[in-house]
Amino acid sequence: MGDFGLQLDQFVNQVEKLAVPNLEVQKAMTSAGAKVLEERLREATPRTNHKDVKYGHLQDNVMSQGTDINGEDNGNATVGFGKKAYIARFLNDGTIKMAATHFVDNARRASADDVFEAEKKIYDERLGGK
Repeated sequence: MGDFGLQLDQFVNQVEKLAVPNLEVQKAMTSAGAKVLEERLREATPRTNHKDVKYGHLQDNVMSQGTDINGEDNGNATVGFGKKAYIARFLNDGTIKMAATHFVDNARRASADDVFEAEKKIYDERLGGK
């Protein structure tokens, strides 16, 4: 019975090495996906003629970073609007006086396949997938 348990543990370890990317690969994958989403979100973000000298246009504030929302380096990447995020929320979700546009939600849904492809490309390059 001990032999079978040992063999099972070895098998699980081998499968885990093939299927689960390490932190560096995961960071590269999520960063590639974040860059794709960042570009799509920038394209979808409405642009007005209003000139905000301090922060610029909302479209110019779309950014991505290679850490999670708290700045923790755990293999995640984040895409957002920086200091203008509250404006993006008003435009996306609407207010009592303004109808919702859902541009963030629509951009996220529309780019899901492209984000996955960018992540898969990095996975295949680094781990030798098909």
